[in-house]
Amino acid sequence: MTQGTKGAAKARTTSKPLKKADLPIRVPLIHGETTASYLARTAAANGIEAGQLLKALHQGRLPRATFAPPRPNLEEARLSPEAVARLAVLVERDEDQLRRALPGLHPSKLLAAAGAEVRVTAWSDEPGEGPLKACPLCLEDGAWLVASGHRWRPCACGRRWQCGDDHGYLIDTTPLPEIGRALQQHRAFDHRLGPAGDALVADAHQVTLWWWVSKQFARDLWRQREDELGVGPRLRRRQAAPAVVYPEAVRLAAAMNDWETSRAASPDASARDWLADVADRFKQPGVVDGRESQPLRYWLDLHTPQPARPAGRRMTERRWNLLPGLHHRPAEHGPFQANSCLRWVYGLPLTSVTEVCPYCGANAPTCRWVPSPDCPERPAEDQHP
Repeated sequence: MTQGTKGAAKARTTSKPLKKADLPIRVPLIHGETTASYLARTAAANGIEAGQLLKALHQGRLPRATFAPPRPNLEEARLSPEAVARLAVLVERDEDQLRRALPGLHPSKLLAAAGAEVRVTAWSDEPGEGPLKACPLCLEDGAWLVASGHRWRPCACGRRWQCGDDHGYLIDTTPLPEIGRALQQHRAFDHRLGPAGDALVADAHQVTLWWWVSKQFARDLWRQREDELGVGPRLRRRQAAPAVVYPEAVRLAAAMNDWETSRAASPDASARDWLADVADRFKQPGVVDGRESQPLRYWLDLHTPQPARPAGRRMTERRWNLLPGLHHRPAEHGPFQANSCLRWVYGLPLTSVTEVCPYCGANAPTCRWVPSPDCPERPAEDQHP
């Protein structure tokens, strides 16, 4: 058989309608996985081309660009309701089961099409938009997870750090057991305080990243950790930094919780005394009056004393209601699910203003770096629920 004949035979094979008998292997469902990742894993496990699976989910002629195998770290596959129904039949899964596992199949994410339709779209380059590479120690190698606005997080096993920046990468943090211990402390913090604990870690992580960028605060320690992680041709220091500063971020979050407790108990709580306490804990005198105090003072501007007793029946509810409005309750539990009230963007200069808020002119603490929908000068009619 000539090469041309082989190609023709292959084309005839792939043009046949795909049936569930062609997919005898059901890959395990991974909660939070991207649709493109699930389709790619299903195709690979059954020895077929990913484009052939996409074609089976599409009614009519599939665009040539869509027929190409999707790259889960760069692209997402979007399906219409009918395409989801076809997928459920092929993989012998209940539709609701697929929707619970794959965020891209939530009704709000589906294509508004009457028939079966598939589109492959590129992930945005904006921070927090790209998917996170799944940990191969805990999940299947090659799987990618929806970031849902979160740029990074430690894996549950404590031995890998997941990041969606730069088209996604993993850091093997096994050489640094202090990162695994920090994850345990983070979980305990969240268990005690609820989502407010996670929000404080998010705030503290922003502060420690500021210190890393400014070459302040534990510079030698952080550089040593970077070297132990093997920074070099494949891993840059800036890529390792979010993991490297994590232990200090969790410690700082505990100190931030002390300030929250103090300001709730007394409107006369001294911010300077608190800064002095932080300086003493970390053996960094500059935290009181030096440049190291700058990100903490931004944080204090937002976490001002509030003498009124916060509402809520449970302690975790009252603790959450003590936070300023720039924090938004996360949809899920777990490390780095809550957002930070500090909105500077790691990877951009600390003085960078990506866009000036039209309401406050970037003067409000909420909008120093990026316009915020929480701007206090935003008219009520422009507020979105």
